Amino acid sequence: MKSKTLLGLTGAVGIWLTAGLALPFVNILSTLTPEQLMMFRGFLTAGMALIGLRGVIKFGQVDKFTWLIFFTLPFATLGLFQGTRQWGAGPTMIVLAATPFVNVAISFMLGRKIPAASLVGLGLMICGVSIASNHGHFHLRGFLWSVFGAIMSGVIYELFSQSKASSLEKCFFGSAGMGTLGLVLSARTPWADIMEPKLAGTLVAFAFVGGLLYWVSNMLTFKNLPTTEASVLAQGETPAVIVGAHFILGERITAIQWVGVFIALFGAWYVGRWLTNNKPDGEITTAQEVV
Repeated sequence: MKSKTLLGLTGAVGIWLTAGLALPFVNILSTLTPEQLMMFRGFLTAGMALIGLRGVIKFGQVDKFTWLIFFTLPFATLGLFQGTRQWGAGPTMIVLAATPFVNVAISFMLGRKIPAASLVGLGLMICGVSIASNHGHFHLRGFLWSVFGAIMSGVIYELFSQSKASSLEKCFFGSAGMGTLGLVLSARTPWADIMEPKLAGTLVAFAFVGGLLYWVSNMLTFKNLPTTEASVLAQGETPAVIVGAHFILGERITAIQWVGVFIALFGAWYVGRWLTNNKPDGEITTAQEVV
């Protein structure tokens, strides 16, 4: 197995674990609005990234794609948090599982080759998460927020591959943008007692796991794998969130839901197996090289 492929697959596993641990806390931290959570997650994660960069940000050398991450990622997060709060994590993640369709459409328009394995894996994962996350109810506003989040996430995946910044620089700018939008949208919102030790500690953990570690995992995946395949593998976070909600929130998972989880994971494994065994020497490995 090539080292780049191994790093990419390791990052994908990191996405699943961090998402499964962090996203349920959007509803656990119910005393704060989604916008307030965005502000804390954004600024705390940006601060952690700045520490990793030793306080050095070369603003004059920032390319346009990194600035677009600053302006775009906050809206992808807003769609995710609002959908999760209004509709629930499971239904929201079903819709977000369609994010790779955005990247497939972009790849088609740019003339990129779309491997059949990506489409097969995507189909299996969508089938699995649909079974695993079936709550039997529909919430229009939650659905619309989720669709918005899926579209913006697909755009973000493309910007990740084209930005010239380092992983931590992308983390800093994306998180700073998230915190800024959250602050603006929370300007007139009443605040809970954020200095209460338990709440403060939970917010820091939420930012570290769901912000910094999640971001680093995404960077590893999208830096070392083609955008379309990486986007499909990233959707393994959906069954991970369902499992996380089971252990963290005590939500019961039925036998048929477990079947869905394993179908989705099989889809992710199918794509990973193809990446491991079917990458000839010299093949383009990142969307940035295509551009």
